[in-house]
Formats: sequence, structure tokens, C-alpha cells
Amino acid sequence: MIRIHHKVRKATVLGPGVRYVVWVQGCMQRCPGCVSPQAQPMDGGTEMPVDALVEDILSTDGIEGITISGGEPFLQAAALVRLIDALRARRDLGVIVYTGCLLEDLQSDQPAGAAELLSRIDLLIDGPYVDELNDDGALRGSSNQRVIPLTKRYTGAVADYGVPGGRKTELMFTADGFFLTGVPSVATRRLIRMSRGEVDEA
Repeated sequence: MIRIHHKVRKATVLGPGVRYVVWVQGCMQRCPGCVSPQAQPMDGGTEMPVDALVEDILSTDGIEGITISGGEPFLQAAALVRLIDALRARRDLGVIVYTGCLLEDLQSDQPAGAAELLSRIDLLIDGPYVDELNDDGALRGSSNQRVIPLTKRYTGAVADYGVPGGRKTELMFTADGFFLTGVPSVATRRLIRMSRGEVDEA
């Protein structure tokens, strides 16, 4: 099983091409200013069989790959390894992962199973979100976060990460309301936080 916060079948703002995006549930970092605090509780979200998620992804036409965010993906490393292996046994899909962990910790297998998952990833965006370092750079939350190609697949896309003012978001409407996909700009983040009562309007 894999515990999921949300998924979007087609997105164009979290990596090259059209991507299936999975936000896993559960994170212990609790970064101040996190844009997805609902994804933090370890017992939140919805449990889904890995095989069911595989079939949903493979039934989505026209995607170049998958992007995995959270929550913290490396807390569910074993399930994500099974997911990626099952997908690649049937289709050549690229894998991008956002993590609040540092690459050096992941390489030393912290948390457990991290090194194995790392070996399946094409592009890693690492490091905790730091609100004070949010510079509106494209495709990552704050300037301390690194964009690290682990294979050659997305080497050409790395230059797009961190470009000032280059952030894009998509508003996805669902039966329950709407979901914002992508890394929101500083101005959009402020509106989100105001809607939660976290900052004053002035």
C-alpha cells in the first residue's frame, strides 16, 4: 500500500512535458510556511494499493513521466520503489522527486530504503523549504534547494529550475473543489496563507 495525499493525472508545471503527479502523505519536517500542511499528518490521506496506482498511471495517455512530491516521498521508499519498477517494466517513464531531505543523507540510506529509491530517480530536488529563501525561482520552493540530475534524462531541463519569476501553476477543479498544482509564487503563497488565517491581510 501507498498513502497518498493527492494525485493529478496530467500536469505541465512540475517538470518537462505532461506528467502524472503524486503527492504522498506524511512528513515530519514541518517546514514553516509549507504550502501543503494537509500532507504532513502521517495518518492522513488515503491508502491505495500500489498496483492500482500503477494501472491508473499507465491508463493516462500522453504523459512523459511522473513527478512525486508530498509529504515526504522517502518515508514511503519501499512502496515507491515497487511503483517505479512496475511502471518501467511496461513503459519508459521519467521520474522526478521532490524531497525535504538532503542527497547526502539519502545516499547513506536515511531514512531506511532511501538509497534504493534514489537509484530509480532521474531528477531530484532536495532540501527543506525555507520561507525566508523563497525567491520566486521556477520549479523549486526556496533557493537552498538543489536540482540534481541523477541520470542524463533531464539534464537539459535543469536550466529551467530556479529562473526568477518563472513559476507557473495550474488550477485543477475536482468534485470536492479545486487543487493548485505547481510551485506557487510568493504572491500566491501569501494569498493561500491569508485564506488559512496564517497572515494578516495588510
